[in-house]
Amino acid sequence: MHERVQPDDVFEPVRGLYSQVIACAEGPRYEIAGTLPYHLDGSLDDGLAEQSAVVMDNLGRSLVAVGLERSDVVRINIFTTEMDDFLKTSLDVVFGWFGDHRPTSTLVEITRLANPKILVEIEAVAIAAGTASP
Repeated sequence: MHERVQPDDVFEPVRGLYSQVIACAEGPRYEIAGTLPYHLDGSLDDGLAEQSAVVMDNLGRSLVAVGLERSDVVRINIFTTEMDDFLKTSLDVVFGWFGDHRPTSTLVEITRLANPKILVEIEAVAIAAGTASP
């Protein structure tokens, strides 16, 4: 299991939403490329919250493919073209997907992604906690 560390002397702007530091147990490290909101048939939903939900489902599929679980994710980097909308509609979608687990995270607004219809992309780092194996 990974240990969540929240230093007492570091300001936490969104209390409890993410971890400042995660101490990782030894295990294989997996870098998960920017996960996109495409459905298996290549279609895209229009709304940011809907796209965020599809991204998280796709991230889950990537984890399962290598024998990992949500709790093995130690870091996510979120890229969105709509920061205000993301904060209103997708913050709970993305972080709610993890349940009580809180990976470290970075949220960045960018001008556009590779396909201008895509509103969010999330990359992840996962480390097997000793119980999962590919």
